[in-house]
Amino acid sequence: MSIYLNAALMLVVTLAAFVVLAALWQAVRQGGFRALSAAFRRPATLARLRVPLRRLRVEEVCQLDARRRLSLVTCDGQALLLLTGGPTDLVVCRLSSGTLGAPELELPL
Repeated sequence: MSIYLNAALMLVVTLAAFVVLAALWQAVRQGGFRALSAAFRRPATLARLRVPLRRLRVEEVCQLDARRRLSLVTCDGQALLLLTGGPTDLVVCRLSSGTLGAPELELPL
């Protein structure tokens, strides 16, 4: 093979590697790989990579009286409004986000 063909091949391989690394870096910066993104922003990166992503989050809690609380809980992208502290705990409604950010209520049957 000629020297020009070797140089062209090296240039193509280098550019391809650069494009792959740039795409991976952009995905990490945008949070596409949440564990890697969190690891690059915080110390103790190896310990944080082993922690699985949480599926259940308590978004807000509002105390209604001395016993009862209204809680907004998110599980797997589904938001639930829970009433706790009374004789029984119950799901008040399911919330799904609309296109403009206004929640749409889905009452349980």
